[in-house]
Amino acid sequence: MQSVYDIIADLEKRRVLVVGLARSGIAAAELLARRSAHVVGTDLRRDLDGLGELENMGVELVLGSSESISLEDMELVVLSPGVAISNPVPGEALKLGIPVIGELELAWRLANIPTLAITGTNGKSTTTTLCAHLLESAGKRVFVGGNIGKPLSRILLDGNSDKPDFDWAVVEVSSFQLEHLSGTNGLVPKVAVWLNLTPDHLDRHGDMNSYQATKRRMFESMDETCTGVFFADDPMVQKASAGLSCRKKYFGRNTANREDLDAIISGDEIHLGEYRISIHNQRLRGEHNAENTAAALLAVEAASVHAPEVYEAIDTYKGLPHRLEPIRQLDGVLWINDSKGTNPDATAKSLTGFDGDVILIAGGRGKGTGFKILRDVVTQKVSHLVLLGEQAPRMSSDLSGCAEIHLVSDLQEAVSLSNTLAGPGSVVLLSPACASFDMFRDYEHRGEVFTSMVKSLGGET
Repeated sequence: MQSVYDIIADLEKRRVLVVGLARSGIAAAELLARRSAHVVGTDLRRDLDGLGELENMGVELVLGSSESISLEDMELVVLSPGVAISNPVPGEALKLGIPVIGELELAWRLANIPTLAITGTNGKSTTTTLCAHLLESAGKRVFVGGNIGKPLSRILLDGNSDKPDFDWAVVEVSSFQLEHLSGTNGLVPKVAVWLNLTPDHLDRHGDMNSYQATKRRMFESMDETCTGVFFADDPMVQKASAGLSCRKKYFGRNTANREDLDAIISGDEIHLGEYRISIHNQRLRGEHNAENTAAALLAVEAASVHAPEVYEAIDTYKGLPHRLEPIRQLDGVLWINDSKGTNPDATAKSLTGFDGDVILIAGGRGKGTGFKILRDVVTQKVSHLVLLGEQAPRMSSDLSGCAEIHLVSDLQEAVSLSNTLAGPGSVVLLSPACASFDMFRDYEHRGEVFTSMVKSLGGET
């Protein structure tokens, strides 16, 4: 069997199968076609956007079923993040000795650019975009993508050159993408961040040990010329960092005059060597965002950017859509879209940024975890729980007695009821603690619908 490296180094006329034709799969297929590979793209769905351009480039499309594809003819299989390695197609390819990789690895190998990669259960998108913002404030040319925004393949597709016109690629990396690494040197970031590890995606990874091992893969090919940034207060992250060969930097809270921390979180202040950096930005409210900020500061420092004016750029960070995004102040009520809070830990951390009297809209499709970890913070912060979706009954049971609970049939009813329940000084927070797929296309779609509904409410802003 030829190595992945040899195949990717010479793609001309290679027969490559791309499995999954969402945005990452489409980008991978386009990149391969531009490198003169013979590309076959397959997806179980037929009603997909963006396939016309692929057909114009000569990509052969097989939709609805992959049974007609002869895997024996393929030399490489490239997976979209949503396709599990246990899927029958990559599973059969591996049995036949055909290399299987993800879109992220394909793009990284072809781009050959210094990479700052961020993983973790929660906070990835905020930390990714904050790192990019800080690097750009220092005059660096930065591509931002991966699991957020553009697939990494776009670094080679959106310009007119085969070489990226950037100094850094700042990439959010999910466990789904890490599951697809082909092995040694599948991804070797110059700087990599591991923010945290809490139960999530156990329906795909099985258990926490498997989930941890998948996250750790991003760091295993890094050597002493690379830097890993780790959250010292998370026992599973701290344990997983042991035995890695990269330089290690740790951030955490100075609870006992610890000397093992390179960045110390003290309230809304980060201690970084001689510097004391205050967080005034309201888009970085909450304890979790202090952690994200500390991680970002260590990461950009490892990228040789540590001027004081860069630290000041924290205050100009504009935040992310769907992540603690203020929508409007209406009759004294603050409405916030946190649709990206797709697991209980993310929702718990978002709630810490508020003083109380929160009306929490939650529910959706679960990920194999319960909701009892929310009990303490809901009791402290939430006056009313407005629950919808597949997990509403489970959430109602797990959070019984923590706040007044209301079950609704859909998001429109949730918004209308919340508007009735809220009074001056209240916060209405959409932070579902669940995936969106029972009722919406994705968390962005859910957040957009919520925002539209809130903006259509009457009253005085």
